[in-house]
Amino acid sequence: MLHFLADRVVTTINTKIHIWEKKMIFFDIDGTLLNHERAEEAGAIEFLKEYKDELKLSGSDFVKIWYDLSDKYFEKFLEEELSFQEQRRMRMKELFGNHLTDEQADKKFNHYLMFYRQNWKVYEDVIPCLEQLKKQGNRLGIISNGDYHQQMEKLEGINIKGYFDCIITSSEIGVSKPNAAIFIEACNLAGVQINESPYIGDRLETDAIGSKNAGMKGIWLNRKDKTAHSDVIVIHQLSQLGVIIN
Repeated sequence: MLHFLADRVVTTINTKIHIWEKKMIFFDIDGTLLNHERAEEAGAIEFLKEYKDELKLSGSDFVKIWYDLSDKYFEKFLEEELSFQEQRRMRMKELFGNHLTDEQADKKFNHYLMFYRQNWKVYEDVIPCLEQLKKQGNRLGIISNGDYHQQMEKLEGINIKGYFDCIITSSEIGVSKPNAAIFIEACNLAGVQINESPYIGDRLETDAIGSKNAGMKGIWLNRKDKTAHSDVIVIHQLSQLGVIIN
């Protein structure tokens, strides 16, 4: 389902919206709006405490292993080699051993999810940015890699879902960023001109360059350092966005 929010219609993914407004400002979620890295690390540390007798690892060693497993199996999900649930199970089985049943793996991953959700927080610049953009009359959207239901849960959990007019995920479109098709289809479904629509994300290749190659105005939100890039607009905090967009 492609969901149009804030009193807009809900339509199926195969239905095109032929309103064709000038633009929509699209955002990534993890690392852009939600401080995913902090939540994942904090969740992993709490998970380690729960299973310290089985895992017998230091916090720093475990976090590195956790990140590696997360990247490895989420990529398999994006490549459609595994379902969303299967990639979670495989992470647990590689961590604890293949003797785990699917039910046992699910139970362990649900423990992690509890800790992960408890640590969901927006970056400090998110709410002021979204408020400013909406006051300026902008329509806002989401294009995200991941499972639709989990990404919706995140937006609801950090209390920002209401800012967005449409939410589009790779699990519904059938392709993931940086494939140009997800950006093109998102703009088509939202009824906006792709060349007028900015996309803001924290990953240079996946978000900024990927969206630019699709025809959007790719903007790299580089929160980590002052590195610039010649091919895309670079900002280091969302407070810089209002001037660029308008």
